[in-house]
Amino acid sequence: MDQKTAFILNLVKYSGYMAVLWVAVNNSGFVVSMPIYVLLAILAIDSIRFFFLDQKAEQLVKPSFFFQLALIMLFIFLDGSAVGSILLIIIIAESLISLPHPTGERLLIISLVGFVIVSALGFHWRANLNWANMLVVLINSIFMLFAYAISYMARRQLEEKERAEKALLELDRSRTELESAYHKLIEISKEREQLAAAEERSRLARELHDTLAHTLTVIVVSLEAGKKLALNDWQKALAEIEKSQEQARKGLEQVRQTVKTLRHGEAEGLDFFAALKGLARDYSGRGIEIVFNLQEDLELSAPLEFSFYRIIQESITNSIRHSEATLIAIDLLRKDHNLLLEIADNGSGCPALVEGYGIRGMRERASAIGAKIYFINDFGSGFTVRLVLEG
Repeated sequence: MDQKTAFILNLVKYSGYMAVLWVAVNNSGFVVSMPIYVLLAILAIDSIRFFFLDQKAEQLVKPSFFFQLALIMLFIFLDGSAVGSILLIIIIAESLISLPHPTGERLLIISLVGFVIVSALGFHWRANLNWANMLVVLINSIFMLFAYAISYMARRQLEEKERAEKALLELDRSRTELESAYHKLIEISKEREQLAAAEERSRLARELHDTLAHTLTVIVVSLEAGKKLALNDWQKALAEIEKSQEQARKGLEQVRQTVKTLRHGEAEGLDFFAALKGLARDYSGRGIEIVFNLQEDLELSAPLEFSFYRIIQESITNSIRHSEATLIAIDLLRKDHNLLLEIADNGSGCPALVEGYGIRGMRERASAIGAKIYFINDFGSGFTVRLVLEG
């Protein structure tokens, strides 16, 4: 409870104690008698219990109430006046507020029954047991019940207040956690935006690299052939130059198609097997043979067709540019429930495999479709790209 409520309750309690002390002193003729000693012991127990509550020693609080109740009964028996009921009202009210349910209710029942019995015994001991005195006892018992009702409502209000305070604390903690989660979400969102931007830049670079590398390689091969033919057969040389010019136009169209593909997320209108055969036609008559072994009844999704096409395109480009291959064999078939793509050339291979942008791009494309890709370098005999897609 808050300090203001505690102050008011303590003020009422100790005012009641002082009233009882005054009556007891007045009844004894201002002489220190046994009832006054008992009353002082009751006050001492109350002060000790206040110390226990302050020190959070709750296991000692409950025994102190029952010990104090026993002293109050002794005071009522020795004093013989109705003022002892004030002490019972105080202890009933305080026990309901301080003790958990149902200890306070049990102490009320013991107080009521004990008050009636001890009062009757005291009257009998003084030889003044009569209906008038017992009626006063019963009236005081009604006041005790009234005090219980008020204390019970006060306890309920305190419990509701404590629950409300706990709910507010929980709400405040939840709000703090929500704010923290919101800030973390903002940070994660920014990180994801940066990652998405980096992935998009990488994807754009990969698409442009694959498209332009193939086109420029074809143009270079055509120009090399034209240059060799220029001195002996200018008509064939002119034809090679025209092929180079046509290939340049085709490359420009492919760049446009690549940009369009990046916008829509997949290649549109791509006839996969026809596009592969178009790659072979690009190098026809240039001393480079591309042989396909394609299982044409395969049903491939558009993302798979697009990724396979780019990997085959990049492999052909690498074989011609770096390995000086004249024969490239491309197999695409289903084997043991797995899709197998293999591009093998008869070039020179390389002394040591150095993964450039093209090979990294193929790895990224394979990873994007959940496939495993292997690069087999046989220096002096050729180079093989093998991709396996399980299932």
